[in-house]
Amino acid sequence: MNENATPEQNFGAIRGLIERAEIYRAVSVRTALIGGLLSILIAGTIYLNDEVTRFLGRPVQPRAFAYAWLSVLLITIIVGALVLRLRRAASHGGDVVDSRRMNLALRTIAPCLLIPTAFTGWFLTTGYLGAAEQDLVVVWIAFYGLMLLSTALFAPPSLALLGWAFLLTSLSVPLLADKIDDWIGSVPTVFMGLTFGVYHLIYAGLNWPRKR
Repeated sequence: MNENATPEQNFGAIRGLIERAEIYRAVSVRTALIGGLLSILIAGTIYLNDEVTRFLGRPVQPRAFAYAWLSVLLITIIVGALVLRLRRAASHGGDVVDSRRMNLALRTIAPCLLIPTAFTGWFLTTGYLGAAEQDLVVVWIAFYGLMLLSTALFAPPSLALLGWAFLLTSLSVPLLADKIDDWIGSVPTVFMGLTFGVYHLIYAGLNWPRKR
């Protein structure tokens, strides 16, 4: 919470987020659809190249793996911002995005971004030399789940359920990694495709706005 803001201002920002939960859910659903499709595309490409046929000439290297998924994140963020802007335009300039509400949301999720940001920076500089892609994936999945759970106070319940799915999946990686490696291989790619791909598509399908 903002220490410079009064309790009434913070409460007003939370109430504004809750009142617009359906709007933000509509935006998150469309963003999840795009992110899910991109994740399936990237995961499928990496898996086919590494496990089926080397159409890229060689296996996807650790840093290339990280950069590919960071590109998916960047594109998804841009799409989300465009969808939110279009939503605001559709409301004829209505107050869909407010600085107080946006600041509150950013302050809520910011602590969950510190460790994955630091870990990703370490991985791209020296960590990739130790073949730590699986560790990187676990950190990304776990803290993405925690980020979604941190918004449970004002976000739609479906986002909290998605957060639990990510968090529990990250905890299952040490238990299932060896079996998945024996069955189909490419453990980091499989878990990234499952979570950021399949989970997002399921979320979008179950929460897509339906006309009454």
